[in-house]
Amino acid sequence: MPKRVSIQPLIIAVALLVTGPAAEGAKWSQKYIRRLPDSAFASVELTSQGKKLRHLPHHDAQGNLDIPHLCNALARLPQVKWRDPASAEAARRHLEEHLAQIGRTACRPGRKAGAGGNGGGSGQPGREEGGERP
Repeated sequence: MPKRVSIQPLIIAVALLVTGPAAEGAKWSQKYIRRLPDSAFASVELTSQGKKLRHLPHHDAQGNLDIPHLCNALARLPQVKWRDPASAEAARRHLEEHLAQIGRTACRPGRKAGAGGNGGGSGQPGREEGGERP
């Protein structure tokens, strides 16, 4: 009697080759983003009422750099409504330091984001945690 072999691992491997590594992980939900520490964001500003406005998440819950979210944060940087222009500049420098560490070509159009990614964005472009809807 012939031995039955599962083709499921082969199907998964082919799907990953076709879609690229960024398709491996899921997009970050708003609930996941809300639970991230402040250090996961490029900038945290305070309103006059003391409410935190956390902008541009790009580290996961364990503190690891997430390349697809870094690329998304760099692309969304001009869309953020900053309370203080100095915060925008500090966030830009922070994100560009990460980009220099991983290689400036990592976020070029047409290139799939690198390994270790969890998807490309929160699914809500232009919106940051604690911010306003566009």
